[in-house]
Amino acid sequence: MDVAKLNAWFTLLTNVAVVIGIIALAVELNQNNELLRSESRQALQSNDQASLVLALDHIDLYQKIWREESLSEADQYRLGFMFTLDLRNREFEYAQFLNGALDQATWENFQKVILINHAGGRGRAWWDNVGRHIAGPNFVAMTDELLDGAAENNVYEAMGSWDNGSN
Repeated sequence: MDVAKLNAWFTLLTNVAVVIGIIALAVELNQNNELLRSESRQALQSNDQASLVLALDHIDLYQKIWREESLSEADQYRLGFMFTLDLRNREFEYAQFLNGALDQATWENFQKVILINHAGGRGRAWWDNVGRHIAGPNFVAMTDELLDGAAENNVYEAMGSWDNGSN
């Protein structure tokens, strides 16, 4: 076998090895991307669970919201911090939606929480006076569009009255 043929075979084998390496890299990148999406979804779930657990310690605030009772300054701070925590969760979810980690249907479900908290009453007042000033401009624009013309809901009232026939 002459040197030219041997060189051709080595070149062919090298090219095949490069192609196999590229395919292996593509598979690995795809697996890493799926792992990152999975970790992101887990973080979203953990964030929402933390917000719900926190809410359990502040049921009195939600009662005051739907009963339209007065809020003390301390109540306003507590509710404001809870709204801020939830706002940060929704803003993170929105970023995940924009970068493709969340599908449209999942993001639309997360948007419902924005409507629950801010479509009217005190939640809307908080959004207008506080929330819109601490969120990123893209999130603010999306939220304003979502809230524009949205009907006020009674989810907090329904949570406290679902078993007494008053809903």
